[in-house]
Amino acid sequence: VTFGAILAWIFAVLLGLNVFVAMVIAIVFGGMFGWVQDAGLWKPLRKKGVKLVQAMVVSIGLSIVLRYLFLFFIGGDPKTMSVGLSSVIEVGPVRITVASVLSMAISIVVLVSVGLFLTKTRIGKATRAVSDNASLAAASGIDVDRITRIVWVIAGSLASLAGVMLGLYRQVSWDMGFQVLLLMFAAVTLGGLGSAYGALVGSLVVGLFVELSTLFIPADLKYAAALVVLIVVLLVRPQGILGRRERIG
Repeated sequence: VTFGAILAWIFAVLLGLNVFVAMVIAIVFGGMFGWVQDAGLWKPLRKKGVKLVQAMVVSIGLSIVLRYLFLFFIGGDPKTMSVGLSSVIEVGPVRITVASVLSMAISIVVLVSVGLFLTKTRIGKATRAVSDNASLAAASGIDVDRITRIVWVIAGSLASLAGVMLGLYRQVSWDMGFQVLLLMFAAVTLGGLGSAYGALVGSLVVGLFVELSTLFIPADLKYAAALVVLIVVLLVRPQGILGRRERIG
């Protein structure tokens, strides 16, 4: 997320390119970054038999390194994406910026496209099979490593796109991805681990609750409110909203 936002800021603000061109560049580089991560780090770790918890520890260490590399190269001051999309549209009592309307439109298109990709294409169906049971998918003739690499590329591209839209909505900073990391984790857990549609539902629930909670509590506490929702839902339904119950042991 931070990587994509910083790239968009560099190309759109520092180099003066059109914001949509900068967005495409950020998406392409984000996909390349995902490919490099998988090829250089995660595939070798998978071949070594590294388990989920150890991989999560590695990912935390990698995120710390990347955050401070971003801090070193762009500094600690927030950067404004001043690209001419900050004008306000008024519809009755509603006031919304052009950047927010653009972000909503892009989000809807991307969500529908990812849904169709997962349900209508061969690669999408193979992706769901690998997510559900990688060993069985491999036994069925699916190239698990290839599918995993494709998922990393797509995930990197989508995360970069999200960073660009978040930078337009707020500001670009060296730790902006870390600021929303807990919310993303809460959304995925809430929807059901391993379920793409669960992540969508969880994100909508957490996002709406976080933003609407500011009507009743101070804005500084809105992220804490999302965690309260997560705790309550997991107490009632530990597998998440769209997750499946599984026997352990």
